Amino acid sequence: MTEERRKFATRSIHAGEAPDRATGARGVPIHQSATFAFDSYDQIRSWEDGHEPHFQYSRESNPTVQTLEAKIADLEGGEATIATNSGMAAISAVLLHFAANGGHIIASSQLFGATGDFLENEISALGGSITRLDLRDLSAVERAIRPETRLIHCESVSNPLLHVADVPALAELAHRHGAALSVDNTFLSPVLYRPIEDGVDLVIHSATKYLSGSGQTVGGVVTGRSELIEPIRKHVFRLGTYMQPFTAWLIIMGCKTVSLRVDRHLENTQRLAELLEDHPAVAQVNYPGLPSNDGHTTLQRMNGGQAGGLLSFRLHDDPDTTRAFIDALELCTVAVSLGEPLTLIWPYRDGLIRLAVGLEDSDDLAHDLTLGLEAAQRVIDSVRSTR
Repeated sequence: MTEERRKFATRSIHAGEAPDRATGARGVPIHQSATFAFDSYDQIRSWEDGHEPHFQYSRESNPTVQTLEAKIADLEGGEATIATNSGMAAISAVLLHFAANGGHIIASSQLFGATGDFLENEISALGGSITRLDLRDLSAVERAIRPETRLIHCESVSNPLLHVADVPALAELAHRHGAALSVDNTFLSPVLYRPIEDGVDLVIHSATKYLSGSGQTVGGVVTGRSELIEPIRKHVFRLGTYMQPFTAWLIIMGCKTVSLRVDRHLENTQRLAELLEDHPAVAQVNYPGLPSNDGHTTLQRMNGGQAGGLLSFRLHDDPDTTRAFIDALELCTVAVSLGEPLTLIWPYRDGLIRLAVGLEDSDDLAHDLTLGLEAAQRVIDSVRSTR
């Protein structure tokens, strides 16, 4: 079977890798070196002139990181990848590139908080401008486009309300007006959705999450056509935000099991979403894997309705019910992030609860949520009895 015909799970294990030429080692070596030696004056000049590939300094390129970049590019179906030391480093490099010299960016009103903060507080200082709106309204997006609009940026499934972007429609709209589309696809992972196949120019991941899968390291990746990745790569070099080799090695190891893990995340999350939707203590569930969700039909078109391993919800009579719910849990860990083996839960001040479902047995997870829901229901019953 040719490499082009191999399935995703096979490529996640093999892509970008080969036995080490120097030693025959089957596993990817960790090249934990800051600098790389040259043999001669002529070799330096040949490398500088682009005739002989060579590594020079790990702030700009490293063999272990390069292996991860080749693997991610393969899994996403892109030409090139740049790996960074966090998801925000990846997003920031993309936004900096398109905002430079008066560029205009249209971005979703629903984004990861740090992304929104960067847009609101950094772009104007660099001479760029932004417009933020609900990207599900395609007519509003088109009206917001200006001659200087260079980029539309969204999350395939938004954080934390899980709004679903119509990625193919946004790609067509952006390209019709000479702009690019970048998509943060962290919540779905390349297992469930590969935006480049729907015309996206740049796909971004917090590799901390599903690609790593361990909760032990932090990283980011951007993938797309080489002509777009190369100027973004230069931003990464100048900012000093290139990924470290040990981090890359950990994420390479995570990629080998990402298909298996995401399938389990998906199965567990669907069960818990249905449990929450049916419970009287719950006022609202945000999960596009549910047919009742506004984004379900769009997601069905994009990837068959596979909504990933994260949901959010609200309880009646917050904050008392939220407090009771969180404090009654025994298995879920109260912490941010997602994509880890552990189930992580986080209550926001506005009453929204975000649940990043892990790899535990679904019966145990359902039992733990039920403990919390029963505690919440007792509060609801007490409040209603005094009204």
